[in-house]
Formats: sequence, C-alpha cells, structure tokens
Amino acid sequence: MAQQQPLPDETDVLVVGAGIIGTSTAFRLASETDRDVTLVDRDNVAAGATGDSSAILRQQYYGNELYAEMARRGRELYETFEEETGEPLATADSPLVGFLKNGTESAARFERGADVIREMGLSASTYDRAELEARYPMFEFPEEVDYAVSDDEAAYSDGTDAASGFARAAQDAGATLVTGVAVESIATEDGVVVGAETDAGRIDCDDVVLAAGRWSGQIAETVGVDLPILPSREQILLLQPPEDVTQEELETIPTTGSGGFDWDVHWYFRPDFGGKIYMGTHQRSEFVDPDDYDRDPDEEMVLNAVEFLSEVVPRLADAKIIGQFCGVYANTPDNEFIIDQVGPDGCYALVGAGHAFKHGPVIGQLAKDLVVDGESDLFDLDEFRLDRFDGKPTDEIYAESL
Repeated sequence: MAQQQPLPDETDVLVVGAGIIGTSTAFRLASETDRDVTLVDRDNVAAGATGDSSAILRQQYYGNELYAEMARRGRELYETFEEETGEPLATADSPLVGFLKNGTESAARFERGADVIREMGLSASTYDRAELEARYPMFEFPEEVDYAVSDDEAAYSDGTDAASGFARAAQDAGATLVTGVAVESIATEDGVVVGAETDAGRIDCDDVVLAAGRWSGQIAETVGVDLPILPSREQILLLQPPEDVTQEELETIPTTGSGGFDWDVHWYFRPDFGGKIYMGTHQRSEFVDPDDYDRDPDEEMVLNAVEFLSEVVPRLADAKIIGQFCGVYANTPDNEFIIDQVGPDGCYALVGAGHAFKHGPVIGQLAKDLVVDGESDLFDLDEFRLDRFDGKPTDEIYAESL
C-alpha cells in the first residue's frame, strides 16, 4: 500500500479521489510535468468503485470506435505497467463472449463490436451452436442461443493493485498522497480556483481535478457546476467452485453475462485469480445516496444468482459464496465519460461512468494533457464535454450501456 502523508498547506494540482482515474492522473502529472501534485482521498487508495471493480480489460464496445480504441490503448498501458511505474501488476487472459440469438439487437451490437476489434488488428471470433457447445462444455445453452461472438484478447486484472501501483509510482515521482481526508468544497476568487476546503483544513492550489467518482458531483456543486452523476448500487459475489471442478474445466469459463439467457437480472461473471469466480450485477437502476446505501447484497439477489448459475453452469451450482458486497457505479445519463474543464478556471472533472477501469491509464494521460494544454493529441476530448447534456435529461439513464 502507498504511504500516507499529511495534508500540505499548498500544492499546484490537487487530484481528488484515489481510484484508477485519480491515481493514474496523479502519476502522469507528477512524472511528466513540473507541477507539484497532491492526491487526496476521503478513505484510502481504491476504496471506492475501483476496489470493487471486475477490472475487465475488453475491446468489445459494440461498434463504438472511440471507446474501443481507447480500451486498446489502456490494455497496452497495463501490459507495460511495471516498465512505466516500477510496480508489478497481474493480468490474466479471459475472452469476453456474448451468447446470442440470430436477428436480435444484442447480436447486432456484438457483431458491430467484433468488426471494430478486427479493424484494429485484434482477434474476434464467431462460433456457431455446435462450436460453442464444444468450446464451453460447462454451460447449458437454451434453445434460443444460436451462436457466440468473442473478444478473444480480453483479460482482467485487479483494481486495487493497479490503483495502488499508480499511487506509489506517483509518490516516487514526487506527488504527495493524503488519505482519510475528504475534500468538502472548492475555493475560488474572481472565477479562478485558489484552493480547496477539506475536513482537515484548507489547501491552496491552482487546479483541482475531480476524480472522486460518486462524490465528485457534491464537490462540483460548491462552485455551481452540475455534474450529472447517477450512483447505482450493484451487487457482487465472489465464488469458490466445488472441489470436483477441475482447473481444466475452469479454464473453459469465459467472461460473459446473462444477456443471452433471457434472465430477469443482468448478471456478468468472469474467472478470478486463485481459481475463483467473480460475479456482479449490471443493473444501473437502483440509484442511491453515495454516503448511505446497503453494502450487503439483497438475499433475493443472492438466490437469483445461485438459480442462474444452477441453470446456466450446473457444475457451479454448489459453489460457495466466499465474499459478497455492493459497489456503486458513477453513471452518467448517456453512459459516456466526462473529461472536461468545468466551472471556474482550474477546475476539471473526470467521470468514468461505471466502465472506466480499462481506460484508466488513458484517462490519466488525457487529464494531464487537459490540465497542462487544455486539449490532447491522443484523443479528441469533444466527445466527453459536459455541455453535451445541455437541454437533455440528467436525472435518468437514457442510453444503452457501453
């Protein structure tokens, strides 16, 4: 774990939130600029959504070329993580597979995504019914599943390890890390950021970068900025397969979800390090107070998960639940990122919309460019501007999940 330091009286750039976006931003600013950087978190490194994340590294973005290309860039940066940061980070290959019915919109989305993956020079496969039954022998496929589309080069990692590695690397580059301190408001003079108030006192600064996930909206409000963040409670289980399930069998389980199985709850699951299974919801419908929500999964949802596995992967029906908790997505109404200068000069917002782990290293690069230059040569930031919500609803999710 990165070493905690006291809150300084002043800094050039204050990065708020030590998840994957905040830590990668602090690392880039500290290692690639001459700015004095302070990274502060109300709890600890990766204590929020990043620590709860499934940490899936996929390029399947259903035909959205920008997000797919950013995901590929993110994957490349994770692959060179130790070389860049000096910190180790484990990843494991796990193809992301959609089990599909001919003629459905879900099938069309997966196929569009596979086309983009291939256009990027990466591998995406299509399996007919006979092939998928042979390739995934642990699954019981209903009649409506006709074929599968695979993002062959998908993988997963560990959110806590990644954010902790970035945080330590940022400190090594000269950044200050402060944990257990909550930023309460941003201080301005004549429309310019001059500091921030925390529950441990004032810190003067020239720039504030909000990367605090579900809490960023509350802080932005103190300077009159409406960040449309819709925090949703998602339920997560960690499973230990039955002892008679072999490692060889476990290796046939891809990263996948319940979408092709006509199930009432949107579950997804993937293998996990140490022979375990990570399983979570992707409902984006139970909106909660970021400071007041039930951290324990609902009993009926746990039973639903067990029923789903019993029908879809019968060999896992007797898997033991060895961990269960709830995390929170920081959704935006259109499910896309916010990466923008907002409100007073020197205030920036980075919102990952519940699917940013794979993009975390890239967003850090973009944020560094935004703070230093106001734009980036890596990717066009216009897609992520806050003003795209002008005249649109901001109290509901109105776009399909990315």
